[in-house]
Amino acid sequence: MQVHEAGVLGRAAKAAAPRLCRLASGRRIRQGTRLLEIYLEILQGRGAGTGWDLQGEIIAAQRFLRDVDAPVIFDVGANSGQWSSGLHTALGTRTGRFFMFEPQPACQSALAGTPVPNQVIIPAAVSNEEGSVTIFADAPGSGVASVHKRRDSYFGDMTAHQETVAVTTIDREVERWGLQRIDLLKLDIEGAEFEALRGAADTLEARRVKTIAFEFGSANVYSRTFFRDFWDLLTPLGYRLWRICPGGALFPVPAYTEELEHFRGVSNYVASLRTPEHGMTRMPVSRKPSEYVIG
Repeated sequence: MQVHEAGVLGRAAKAAAPRLCRLASGRRIRQGTRLLEIYLEILQGRGAGTGWDLQGEIIAAQRFLRDVDAPVIFDVGANSGQWSSGLHTALGTRTGRFFMFEPQPACQSALAGTPVPNQVIIPAAVSNEEGSVTIFADAPGSGVASVHKRRDSYFGDMTAHQETVAVTTIDREVERWGLQRIDLLKLDIEGAEFEALRGAADTLEARRVKTIAFEFGSANVYSRTFFRDFWDLLTPLGYRLWRICPGGALFPVPAYTEELEHFRGVSNYVASLRTPEHGMTRMPVSRKPSEYVIG
């Protein structure tokens, strides 16, 4: 489209906006528009990581472990071990070493029973310094327990259950276990992901963490962290970022934009020093190499 034609269409669209706005203000149209908007966002991975596509998250993580025979994996926020169990199965004959971090006592017996060999259960939360902290949840063993008092519109009373737990850091555990690398660091700790990365400063600076899988979404409202914080921390260290779409497809994030500050539900991201396995599908609306999706 020529620049002149685009300008004419833009002016026409602006002129029509007030009348179209009145037409779109009806309840049924408004609800339908919102549902369509949410669906289109999910297709691009925004808000798609709310727990219904765990297999997609595992597929995406596995892409960064190719050619790694015995990966070292940190599962931070392991809960009952669903993610680690799924990844262990996906790795097949490759035996990884799983460090599973979970502060909730109600989850730790379930973790011990997961069919994951070479597992180390670390009964602690993860942050930027060692100590103790109060976690808040709707019930013992909750999958959305957080160190922050969440008031998400779609949750119940997230302060109904409270308990004090130990806190460690990534740097401390790397030193404690004498690890030379972490092939995959998964962070699912309901808004505390950025603080956990701050507690991995030395390990990150030494480029020992090869790939990071982390959540970003509604819980970050309560931790007061932005996607900009993750971008400014990780990209100067050489990490490239992708958003995980349904089914495990990877949507590249080549540059920061304010649209990444998406707080509806949860979006899952991967930051890596490695390149994922091949198999690239081009988005039909673009010819730019930066917008290829790995599917």
